[in-house]
Amino acid sequence: MNGSRIVTNLREVQAKVQKRCLANGVDPAGITVVGVTKEINAEMAVEAVKAGLTDLGENKVQEAVSKILKVAPRPRWHMIGHLQRNKVKKAVELFDVIQSVDSLELAQLISDKALDSGKSMEVLLQLNSSGEVSKHGFDPGEIRDAADKIKELPGLTLCGLMTIGPLTADIERIKKSFSLARDMYGKFRDMLGDEFRVLSMGMSGDYELALDYGANMLRIGTSIFGPRPAR
Repeated sequence: MNGSRIVTNLREVQAKVQKRCLANGVDPAGITVVGVTKEINAEMAVEAVKAGLTDLGENKVQEAVSKILKVAPRPRWHMIGHLQRNKVKKAVELFDVIQSVDSLELAQLISDKALDSGKSMEVLLQLNSSGEVSKHGFDPGEIRDAADKIKELPGLTLCGLMTIGPLTADIERIKKSFSLARDMYGKFRDMLGDEFRVLSMGMSGDYELALDYGANMLRIGTSIFGPRPAR
């Protein structure tokens, strides 16, 4: 895909975001679009940054290693995929935000590596709001206790929640998942204050619906970059 197509696609996404926000009485300026560059080459990522994206996301550390240094000017890089323990050190070096904190053990390890590197790491807690056993994330019943512990870890700033809606055509299931995440986010905002400011949910197939349920960060790949290259 050439740069002009990426610009067109991004403008279409931004227009849909603006329309949905205005319908919901929300300021579109408060919505962050994270362009997901999974299996997208560095040249296309550069075009997206030129088009105005300030945030990009990667699913795998090993893919990010060869890509991040090639993208300039540097956007804010988000780790949005499942983070393996043996990749934490490199993830702390590469990324500005880790959205996929799904256990106390992982949070502790990120804290340790952040302290080693003298870096303060922004993190989001991944909530399994769909109840699918195939998905990573904290169960709704355990995430509050986890948040209490993680917010005290040095070298971390706990900034919000991330969730992935169920991959289904059943709109009611998606709504239920997003509604749960919105409610948990609201409770945590009351508990943790303004520093807890991010609700990251919604991807190419459901981001407009996610906006209806209070998402202020969207993770969008296909709608900006087109389908992933065939393997």
